Amino acid sequence: MKSPGRLIVRIVLAAACCLAVDAFAQSSSRGGRWDLDLHLQYNDSKSITSDHGSTAEVDDSVGWGFGLGYNFNDHWGLEFNASWSTPDYTATIAPGPGNGAAARQSSGIMNIAAASLNGTYNFLSSAFTPFVTAGIGATYVDTNVPDGPPTSTCWQDPWWGYYCGTVAPSKADTYFSYNAGAGLRWDSKQALFLRALVSEQWVDVGGGVGTPGFLQVRFDVGVRF
Repeated sequence: MKSPGRLIVRIVLAAACCLAVDAFAQSSSRGGRWDLDLHLQYNDSKSITSDHGSTAEVDDSVGWGFGLGYNFNDHWGLEFNASWSTPDYTATIAPGPGNGAAARQSSGIMNIAAASLNGTYNFLSSAFTPFVTAGIGATYVDTNVPDGPPTSTCWQDPWWGYYCGTVAPSKADTYFSYNAGAGLRWDSKQALFLRALVSEQWVDVGGGVGTPGFLQVRFDVGVRF
């Protein structure tokens, strides 16, 4: 006699197979509709090497973002994506040529914001489909590493009104970036859709850093309208 546990497992597997078959058979209603989604994004850790032995270890982090896109048909779509993250880092800052000082250590939190325009191709016209995506955009990176002496300044704060204080400028810049990835998408019979994808984002920093790539894993929850 079969055990109840094995019977339950078989029932669950059979139900999952039926749902998968139904998802592949169900036609999609993506074509001619807009997508709006919120996404949770995991960014893998990265080791970066620059000139004269300077290095940075960027920790993994979890960020968030949103996307707005249009599906020209069940296969082709175009989407604007924006994301934010704040990874921790540890850096070894080497002295420049002619500087006899020892390398110094620095650690803190980076502020990273990225925006891109992505083209997507869904392989199937069914509700459940694998897809590939690629795009170009810009990535803003604020290292929070001091880039000059502190200065006193005043500004209009949106919460506290007119405010004066001492601010230390930090090394920050905006770089050209591009990405490519692949994933799976499921469209419900109503407006809801889900996506999961793995992608690589390359940031063209230039100089001794070059164009490092960052592995990203993303999960999207969205609506069609």
